[in-house]
Amino acid sequence: MTGPLIRGAYRGAMTVAAALAVVGARLPGAGRRWPTLAGRLGALPAAEEATARGGDAIWLHAASVGELVAARPLLARLRERFPRRLFVVSTLTATGLALAREMSEAHLACLFPLDAPATVRRRLEPFRLEAFLFTETEVWTTFLGALAARGVPAILVSGRVSARTARAWGLRSLYRRALAPVTCCMQTEEDARRIVALGADPRRVHVAGSLKFDAAAAPPPAEIAALAAALAGRRLIVGGSTHRGEDEALLAAYRALVPSHPDLLLMLAPRHPERLEAVEAAVASAPLPCLRYTALVGHEAAALPPGPAVVLLDAVGPLAHCYALAWAAFVGGSLVPAGGHNVLEPARAARPILVGPHTEHSAALVARLAAAGGLVRVESPAALTVALAGLLSDAERAVAMGQRARAVAESGRGALERHVKIITARLTTAHAAEASSG
Repeated sequence: MTGPLIRGAYRGAMTVAAALAVVGARLPGAGRRWPTLAGRLGALPAAEEATARGGDAIWLHAASVGELVAARPLLARLRERFPRRLFVVSTLTATGLALAREMSEAHLACLFPLDAPATVRRRLEPFRLEAFLFTETEVWTTFLGALAARGVPAILVSGRVSARTARAWGLRSLYRRALAPVTCCMQTEEDARRIVALGADPRRVHVAGSLKFDAAAAPPPAEIAALAAALAGRRLIVGGSTHRGEDEALLAAYRALVPSHPDLLLMLAPRHPERLEAVEAAVASAPLPCLRYTALVGHEAAALPPGPAVVLLDAVGPLAHCYALAWAAFVGGSLVPAGGHNVLEPARAARPILVGPHTEHSAALVARLAAAGGLVRVESPAALTVALAGLLSDAERAVAMGQRARAVAESGRGALERHVKIITARLTTAHAAEASSG
């Protein structure tokens, strides 16, 4: 009885949340305060609904920008393999939606609906879905249940399950029924064991690797060349995908290091764009000059001062290319308990990588990079300062660490082909079953 009770409580909670969201979306200023709220209530605008009704659809859901970038090559390959399908992309964030709308691989981009029965029903109604693909840990049980009721195959791609999620007894009760019909393409053997423990059918679970290994970097935009020219050979420390507390730690480290390394510059790239003004204020309080990336590389480019300065990355997309200009990279969400962010981007750029103690989201990869000598884990802001000082004082070590990190990144390729093979086989099986039943 526990499972039904937990599933019922979840549906009830999501129904209440959806009802509150309907009210909230009508409040004055809601679009500014909650920019994604209205788009998650189920109904599509008229033009998008007309597109949704345009043919058999394959839907890919990725939570945010990082997952979307990693899944983009898969989307491109599936469009080649299934050229007459309508390809839909959904995400949870405003920045993710902006990127999805720019993607040539998608015919339609939208926000993922709140996981309440009525909201899910409204969003699914116009689609004739052939398959639903979802990334990493995006297990939305109401949505998956609705797909199963419609006979739509669901496929988890580049799947991962953290140790904490695997230990959550309540999630096992909630996920078991939703995961049972899902084909799961997991990143590692450990992820495969954990998804089975949560309720996935072992016969449908495959170890396919992480799509992030095969995510080819787009050619650098012209602005990156402008940034390189502005740096004029000065050494750059990049703090990527930072959270509150990490920007302050990097600023403290920078202030401590500049007297011994006067050519040093710092770039801060907040994980969430809405924090830009707060980070800019923190830089001003340091006090240090602060230049926004867009101002530095714009048509009327601002000039870097000759002394200490901080560059604030205020654009979505260039971070991977900025890593390539760095002397060393700190990857955020790791000094604070946020699980850590994408360490593959600086690894592909052959840069030495620093992370904090909280790297649950990519624990296996971080362990591999550390074992290979391409990554250093620091336990505190003070340790971050010491680690950066060591890399700045030993160019040979910094270069060697970057090369080792790149070797690890290159060794993980092949996940894309494995995913395409599994997905194609699953859709072929579904077509055969449909034909025989017809």
